[in-house]
Amino acid sequence: MIMSTFSDALLALARPRLAWVSEQLDLFDTLVPHGATRFDLDAPSLWRGGVTLRGHVLGTYALDGAWLWAWGNDSLAGTRGAQLSASLREIGEWDDVPELAGRTLDLTGFPDPRLAAHHLLLICMGLLDARGAAVCALNERGLALLVTDDPAVPRAEPRPRRLVDALLAGPALLPGRDASVAVKGWFARHGVKPSATGEGFAGRLPEGDTVTVTLGGGAVREVSLTGADGGPAALAAADEQELIDPRRDEIDADRCFPAPLLMATARSIAYSLRETAAMVDYAGEHLGFEGRPPVWDAAAGELRFPGGALAARALGSYDLGEGWFAWAPGTEDIRAAYRAAAGLPEDVDIPELADGRLELAPYLTPEALAVGLTRAAATCAGLVFTSLGGQFLAVTDARVTGRDLGPSTFPDAAAAEAKAGASWLHGQTPADERPRVMRAVAEAYFTRLGRPVHGHGLPDFLSGEFGLYEVRVHFAPDGTLGDATTGMMWTPH
Repeated sequence: MIMSTFSDALLALARPRLAWVSEQLDLFDTLVPHGATRFDLDAPSLWRGGVTLRGHVLGTYALDGAWLWAWGNDSLAGTRGAQLSASLREIGEWDDVPELAGRTLDLTGFPDPRLAAHHLLLICMGLLDARGAAVCALNERGLALLVTDDPAVPRAEPRPRRLVDALLAGPALLPGRDASVAVKGWFARHGVKPSATGEGFAGRLPEGDTVTVTLGGGAVREVSLTGADGGPAALAAADEQELIDPRRDEIDADRCFPAPLLMATARSIAYSLRETAAMVDYAGEHLGFEGRPPVWDAAAGELRFPGGALAARALGSYDLGEGWFAWAPGTEDIRAAYRAAAGLPEDVDIPELADGRLELAPYLTPEALAVGLTRAAATCAGLVFTSLGGQFLAVTDARVTGRDLGPSTFPDAAAAEAKAGASWLHGQTPADERPRVMRAVAEAYFTRLGRPVHGHGLPDFLSGEFGLYEVRVHFAPDGTLGDATTGMMWTPH
């Protein structure tokens, strides 16, 4: 049966957990940075961002929209993931939830089948009371969906930004107009019995702060946090949670991002994300782009959208299945600009900048390496990076290159891009280099946007000024860029 929405029975199980699952996942993503992800069924383990955790494959998703539960997958028989998914099957059979009871699901009826698979994983995370969830490429045709129950990841405690985001975004993850169920579920998770306020709910946390949630039209409209006396919240001064005795991997420097190009890439990658986003916005506004991938016309040198085209050049390509990356012919000038930005003389041999195929097997994160090389090279050459599958392109069109992006960049977008840029490099950076590389990602990004940079919070955080507001990137003791927050200048976030 082709599904176009989740069943009422599944939604009834999911809704009370939506807000606190969103909160727990936020903490997990902060402590275990995004980046290249892999798993080991025998351990069983999940590796991401240089951290190894106990992890279990619950199911797999194929690009044709098919979900297969681990308990029904012979290749996963006997694993802890198969056992956990079998426990979900028991819930499905007991409560008549078709998504949990059947061996396979056809998600092609959803507007975005892959997003539906991600949402189903979050539902599972809540039903299993897991401490985090992750998605890993299984092969070129599918994904593995995992949860972790590793006690190294703490249970999420209320923190100002995280609780506000969770209560606003969590109830909106799935269709339905009764956000009060998710709100009450969040309070119950933290041992609080809220009181009805007429427009929503209010509850006093153990620390003495009051969380007030305003509802409207069945959705959460506003969340506020105030101290016991109506003043600043006590939680604003609470320490951020950290991993508990984490197992951090010692990264072999020879398998990391090439050291001669590392800092030039760190200074380019987050800004490259801003350039690509601005190019997509331009295509949506002027070229009729509505989400369907454009067409690359190599002969004409154009990236074709429904309402026009952008001039572009082939930049490179890679094949994860065969394990190689290659620069496109005629990119010598782009590679020279990259080399110059790294301060490398022409006679220094850099295998990653050479012609011919580069074997990816020796590198720790092959896809992240290929993307990092081409993104940085395009940005160093004053061009805009984009990709179509395994094909990398450099947009050369003057309508999108060389633009002043600073005024159009909002703090929330800047926070997301700074964090994402760091995530691309985190898993490829040796531990002893991580503090200066992660700081360079953030500092160069703000500088490229023309934003004043403030280091008064170092070593804990670095700030980029956006008028009355600022973006703070927060660093863990090991140098990891763990989070990025927005708020008024010189005030607690």
